[in-house]
Amino acid sequence: MAINAFKNGLTVLDENNLNQLLTGVQPFRLFYDGTQRAASAGTGVVENSIAEYSYCVRFTLTNSMEIDRVELEVDRDGQGADLVVQIRSGMNPTGGIDGTILKQVVVPKEFIPDPRDYFSVLIGLSGLTSGGQYWLVVQRTGDSTHKVDWIGETSQDENYPAYRRYGDSGNWSTTNALHFKVFSGVSGLPRHVIEGQNAVTSIYYAGDGIPLKIYQYIPPADGPQGGIRDMVTMTYQGGLPVKGE
Repeated sequence: MAINAFKNGLTVLDENNLNQLLTGVQPFRLFYDGTQRAASAGTGVVENSIAEYSYCVRFTLTNSMEIDRVELEVDRDGQGADLVVQIRSGMNPTGGIDGTILKQVVVPKEFIPDPRDYFSVLIGLSGLTSGGQYWLVVQRTGDSTHKVDWIGETSQDENYPAYRRYGDSGNWSTTNALHFKVFSGVSGLPRHVIEGQNAVTSIYYAGDGIPLKIYQYIPPADGPQGGIRDMVTMTYQGGLPVKGE
């Protein structure tokens, strides 16, 4: 069952919605660090504005039939903008063929790091082909003041070709390498929990593996805008967590 945030004029106060508030445990799934299946990283610090272009990058999914999560090196400017992240198959960017959307997720702008950092995005996609080629797409959003930058290099990466496009259709143009990582598998630390179908809790860790921030995103029933977008920062005493606020 989907778990949605309440919204004026939309949410019906019936037994299904209200009983969810009384239920202590919802069906859930955990997503871990996992094993890195593909990555294009480097020392570059080029800021590619997602307010100016949509971006896509091709990768090969190695030794796995799943994509549990991806990491993007991003930076928020101003209030930022919600990120729309897609996994696609069958793209031919230079020919203007966008292929098939296999999964689309929205990342609340409030959660995007500032300054730049690698940020984990829950994907939760299975039934893929090991060794198959897929595309990671981030759609254009934001404006010159409130936006997100995708960090990358000053040169191209032939193993992970990247492209950009201003409009919503047509041919894409070649661009320089973008920083991203693809993960799947059950190992390491828990990164995300999904309850029901769409209530997502994410954990951000400090460099020593200690949970530092916890994010929760529950969209309303009519789309990704608004909803519950909460974040708490953990406080420790003697190495033990004592509160989050």
